[in-house]
Order: sequence, then structure tokens, then C-alpha cells
Amino acid sequence: MKKLSFSFIINLIISTTLAYSCSNEDMESESSTPTQYILSIKASEGGSISPDATGIYDEGATITITATPDEGYEFNRWLGSGRDNKKCAMVRPGNCRATFTINSDRNIQAYFQIKSD
Repeated sequence: MKKLSFSFIINLIISTTLAYSCSNEDMESESSTPTQYILSIKASEGGSISPDATGIYDEGATITITATPDEGYEFNRWLGSGRDNKKCAMVRPGNCRATFTINSDRNIQAYFQIKSD
């Protein structure tokens, strides 16, 4: 049986440790990439939304948008994927500000209705 030299064993240990360390770093960087989702926001006839936040967001992002009715209309409700029906935080009379958390692809719409006199 052939004897292994001390330096060969040390080099083998160092090589194995470096290989494990590099592969472990690669796994960490891959798993730390955030999941991203698509957000689509639009307004029905009779109003607008600001800002236009349609885009791609990291999971857990929170988006605050304001629905503003046109003259002769009033805000009615938010509707979208994720069972959105948020309550309004009135910024100015008639406007509605709401915050949505991105945890899946989202389609959110602000609905407006003609004011009843």
C-alpha cells in the first residue's frame, strides 16, 4: 500500500474546502434572488390612477396608488386579483388612496360611477 504525503493530504483538504465554499456561495446567491410579479393597474371610465405603477415588482413590495374621479364621477371601489376591495384613505374629497402588497401577479382596477345628485 502506498503512503500519501502530508502535503498531498493538506492540499486535498484545502481543495475540497474551497470547492464546497464556492458551490455553497453559488447556491446562496441563487436563492437570494427575489421572486418577481407583474402588476397591472387601470381605471374604468370616469377617472384616473396615479402614479401609473404598472410594472414588475419584487415579492412583498407595497404600492400606494390614488384614484381620482373626473368631474361628474365619484370613486366606487377597487377590484382585482387577490380579492382586493380596499377601503379608501381620502386624500382630497372624492379621491381614494390605497396600498397594495405584491404577493402574486396582480390586476387591479379602480372603478368610478356617475355622481348621483
